[in-house]
Amino acid sequence: MNFLLYYILRRFFVTLEIDERKIMLTKGLVIKRTSVVLLSAIVKTVVKRSPLLRLFHAKEVTVFTYNGEIRFFLSENEQITFIPKIPKMRIIPRFREVIFGAFIDTRALAGIAFFTAILRKISVIIGGSYFDGLISALMTTAQKLSQILLIIHVAVPRVAVFLAVFAVCAWIFAFTVKLLRLSGFCISRKGELIYIKSGIFTLYETVVVQNTAAVVMRKTVVCGLFGCSPVYCHDVMIIPALAKKDFTRILEKLFGMKRENAVAVKTPFKNLAGHCVAPLWVFGISLAVLIMFYMSKLNFAQLTKTAIYCALIGSGYISVCGIILMKNAQSKFGTCTTLSFRRGTAVYTACFPRSISRTVTLSQSIFQRFSNLCDYRTTVVGRKSYKAKQISKNAVL
Repeated sequence: MNFLLYYILRRFFVTLEIDERKIMLTKGLVIKRTSVVLLSAIVKTVVKRSPLLRLFHAKEVTVFTYNGEIRFFLSENEQITFIPKIPKMRIIPRFREVIFGAFIDTRALAGIAFFTAILRKISVIIGGSYFDGLISALMTTAQKLSQILLIIHVAVPRVAVFLAVFAVCAWIFAFTVKLLRLSGFCISRKGELIYIKSGIFTLYETVVVQNTAAVVMRKTVVCGLFGCSPVYCHDVMIIPALAKKDFTRILEKLFGMKRENAVAVKTPFKNLAGHCVAPLWVFGISLAVLIMFYMSKLNFAQLTKTAIYCALIGSGYISVCGIILMKNAQSKFGTCTTLSFRRGTAVYTACFPRSISRTVTLSQSIFQRFSNLCDYRTTVVGRKSYKAKQISKNAVL
């Protein structure tokens, strides 16, 4: 609907004015809404060309600022005057690095949500019979898998097996979509702008303004095994696979964050569990409930037992991953601040110039006071906050 109104009929619904200071976008016919964006406030732009847009020789432009975004359509030949053309000098990663970046960037829960939304759209567009057929195929696969498990004397409720099959299919689908989006990946730099280009069917051209957000490296257990991790800025992957030893060099070359001799701060080994308090509590409670089930010799409520097992295994896995990864994680406090923290099964390292930090908060629990440790939270421009836990208070002050 937006494409029809704001591109095909845009002479009636859209007025776009761009000068050397601002973008003024007016949409609507009866009720008109005007958005004004200063060029100096732009932190990211994304140009998208889907197969449908290319068919009509159009492109979708999204302009991001700290306080929001605006979106409009242009014809393929119309130039975006406030963005210089992408330089010819480009860095193109190897295809195996792109596969690795797509693998690490595919999240299970997000994949399930995305897969479910796609199935719902399919059922709406082409009819519910195809949706029912797909669910029936997944149920048949789950039934066969249950029979195989019974042969090796493993009894699992059929509902649990179906959910597992659905989750695996959803992850594979999400991984395929992510890989297609990252295919053809290349990156280049010109002045204060960083250009990222990718995509096969839908083409993406992203421009990020330097030093307006933290540069974040995401490390999982798999990343630890292969010795490389993806790097992001403004929630955009800028490098699919980067070795940890090269992270400092990339920060200097692409973002102008020069190396410093700031002291690296690590969490003492005996306090590593402090990074995984919530999953450890879930693990302990799940284990206690499961022991009570077996001590009471209850032979029913198999689905409840399955849910408890899932909670036990999931929380245990998150805790182990957090402790292993945080063991070598470091934080630094200098002209450029580096913070390491755990989220889910991954450890993130955020690096940003101290000049974009707006607020800093130190907090100490009763137990941290005995070890002289604290939690360090900072908010950077754009209202994003990062929190490093269990670090030495003396190193921060």
